[in-house]
Parts: sequence; C-alpha cells; structure tokens
Amino acid sequence: MLTTNRITANRITANRITANRITANRIAAERITANRLTVNSAADELLATTDGQELFSVLVACAIPEDITLEATINGTTLEFAGEIGLTPQWLHHPLDRKGQGWVSACVFAKINDHEVALNFSMRGPHPALKTDFDEREVFSVEEGAFYGNMFTPLDQPILWIACRGRGQAAGQTGLRDRVCATPDPEHPGLTQCGFFFAGDCGDFSEEFACDHFSKNGEFYRGCHASPVDREHHSQGGSSSGYDGGDDQDHSHVFPQVITTYVIP
Repeated sequence: MLTTNRITANRITANRITANRITANRIAAERITANRLTVNSAADELLATTDGQELFSVLVACAIPEDITLEATINGTTLEFAGEIGLTPQWLHHPLDRKGQGWVSACVFAKINDHEVALNFSMRGPHPALKTDFDEREVFSVEEGAFYGNMFTPLDQPILWIACRGRGQAAGQTGLRDRVCATPDPEHPGLTQCGFFFAGDCGDFSEEFACDHFSKNGEFYRGCHASPVDREHHSQGGSSSGYDGGDDQDHSHVFPQVITTYVIP
C-alpha cells in the first residue's frame, strides 16, 4: 500500500483527548449516497480546529477504504475526508475495538514525520489492506522500520507509540533523510527522533531484535515487542526503550498489529 506521510507528532498529543472519545462511537452517521456518509457528531470537538481536522483526516485515511468519503459541516463549511487504506472499515458503524485501535495507531504512527516533508512510502503488514505487488516492492526497497502500539491509551498514561529500526535505516541507506521516526535520538536514549519509544533493531540482522518474525513474501515484521527479545522470546533484562511497561494488560506482550515501512533509495 503506497501512501504519504502527512502529520506531526505534536498534533496527535494536542488532540488525544478528543481522538480517544471518538473510538467509543461509530465514526459515521447517516448515509448520503452509496459511498458518501456524514461524520458522527462525536467528532465535532475534534473537527473544531485545523489541527484536529488534520488528525481526523489521517484517522479516516487509515481506517476507511478509498471508495468511501465522510462529510462534515463545520461553521457552515462542508469538509470532506477521504478514505484511503481501509484497515478498519467496521469503524464506520461500530466503536473501534482494541485490534482496530492497534491497526489505526500503527498506520498513524507510520504517517508521522516531524520534518513535515511530503514523501511517498510503502506500508506493509499482515493485513489484506496492506498487500503489495512485485513492482511496489522493487521500487520501494529500503526498509525503514516498523511501527506499532496504541495512540488511544488512557489519558493518565503516555501514548504508546513504538518504533523499531529496519535494516535499511540501520545500514544508513539513502532515501531516509526525511524519515526519522524509526531512528534513535542520541540526545534522548530510549526514544526516536520523533519522540517514539525506541525498541531497538527490528530483525535478526542485529544481534538483539524486537520482532519475532519477518515475512519474506510480503517483506514485513510480525509480533513486535517494546524492547529486544532473546530467541526464547523473553525480554532481555528490562526495556532498552523509554517505555516502562505501564500497567495496561496489552502493554507487556507482543504487538500483533505492526506496519513495516519502505522508501525509494
């Protein structure tokens, strides 16, 4: 799935309260036409600001298929939010469950770029909406990293955004100058340059790695952790990332909703 980075991390943190609220509701209300629906009023607060509108646009792009458009009228102006990837189309009619939160979060994290430079990249993962073909894999051949976690965490806990460094990023390959969210920040150990929790290197190209498996057919990681794991899949003596594990039931084990990203050399 080809897409473009389009949002900064601070826009998510500034709008996380309102973003969390809409997960408890369906994202769409009435149907206008076969492929056009109105936005549920639960999103009105998020849509009241331009930053909130940008975040909502990314949420819709990640969750809803490309043949669906959501429409909202704000202060007399009609706004359109186009679907793109379609990771959780069920959110149109039902609250977003934990699995859906994981997929939408991974997608949003992959789209973050604090350099605010538009850059096409390839998303891959164990989800039908993320399928790729031979040509895409040939053109977008530099492995940046993998993204996972949950942006919809309770407000008394930090956003659980995690990234591990891919083979291309670790090797310093070209094409990644403006994609730094999977790159460790030397000034802030345990974090990436976007402020994500840094889980280490993704795969077994490193002595210690964060993900359990790499699918060579689709070129993506499966089952990733918040820190490197040993070959028996047990955490190695505490987290090397800035994430301390928290007390949420889903925070201490493997993350199954993982998106691996690639760029052009």
